[in-house]
Amino acid sequence: MLVVPARVLTDCAVAKNRGQGDCTVTYQQYAPYLGSNSVVKDIDRLRNHLGDEKLTFLGYSYGTRLGSLYAHTFPDRVRAIVLDSPMSPTAANNVELRIGNTAGYDKVAAFRLDYATYPSRETRYQDIATTLYSSAQVYTANDGQALSKKDGADVMDYTVARDSSRKKEWSAIRSGLKELLDNDKLITLKNELSIHRITSYNSGYSNLNDELRGSALFKAVVCTDERLPLSENEMLASELGYKNASALFGGKTYAETAKLCNGWSARRDPIAPVTDMASALGGKQILIIGGLYDPATPYTWTEEMVANFGASASKVTVDNYVDHGFSYSKISCVDQKTTAYLLDPETKIVEETCNASALSQSKSFMIAPDIQHPAKDVIGW
Repeated sequence: MLVVPARVLTDCAVAKNRGQGDCTVTYQQYAPYLGSNSVVKDIDRLRNHLGDEKLTFLGYSYGTRLGSLYAHTFPDRVRAIVLDSPMSPTAANNVELRIGNTAGYDKVAAFRLDYATYPSRETRYQDIATTLYSSAQVYTANDGQALSKKDGADVMDYTVARDSSRKKEWSAIRSGLKELLDNDKLITLKNELSIHRITSYNSGYSNLNDELRGSALFKAVVCTDERLPLSENEMLASELGYKNASALFGGKTYAETAKLCNGWSARRDPIAPVTDMASALGGKQILIIGGLYDPATPYTWTEEMVANFGASASKVTVDNYVDHGFSYSKISCVDQKTTAYLLDPETKIVEETCNASALSQSKSFMIAPDIQHPAKDVIGW
């Protein structure tokens, strides 16, 4: 009988969601073979099976961990690698990744709410979040309306939602949130939340099994990959790191993510930090694409990846656009650079910042317009 790990993980995640068990035994059986080191070896086997002397690779999001690890593990087998919206090449555990995410969320909020022009929005939003994640768990505005912790968490999620999201979360609550932060009035925001939830439910956007499977696979990979796993006490002590990364998002992100790998009992297969790659690649070029306001993989990770590939790295930056995964989503200057590199990886790409502010926000996957872009619905971030 053929066993499909994704199906088995879905079954255990659904059972856990129903209060009928957990995934501990399943993780022990399958997680060691789902980690990034195993996948990188599988990629190389596939390259060999297809008869390619060297690998040509385009990776988004988690795919950038695989692409950078492949270059680290098999540098002599690299033809071309594009790392679009890169993960940190050196993060040692889940908490380090999540603290990086938290700082990235803060940058998106500052951009969308224009803290430079309206500095009071930042302090008001931080005060609201502090109240929601204290013992009170309810914020009451001057108009007498109350914001629950659950509603506040949704608002914070929507604040950093992607411009390409089919649910249009940010546009749904933008006016109400600004009214709350500028005038301390909640009524508009609460109405917007209610309308958006009804619209999303009726549109059938959510698929619980997909979300549960994605979360279970995400946990399997991240916890298997950990190089410096943390004890429960160390996870608890990480709260300060989250809050130092963002006074707004720190408490929320800590509560939701810090304990992901707590009690992990499956065998780990730690990934190596990807550093000093220029000498290893011997002059081969790598293209790295990052968004200044990427809410999933913050731009600091792009800068870190570029630094660790050194002279082998070329960088393309996307500005004025909150999203994740940029190549072949109809941003012409990104697509042109990516295509030129893939056709001729020996020629170094001139670095460029692409201003996406004037572009349509309904970007399809340019290679197959009827298919959602593979990076747009990433589960786990």
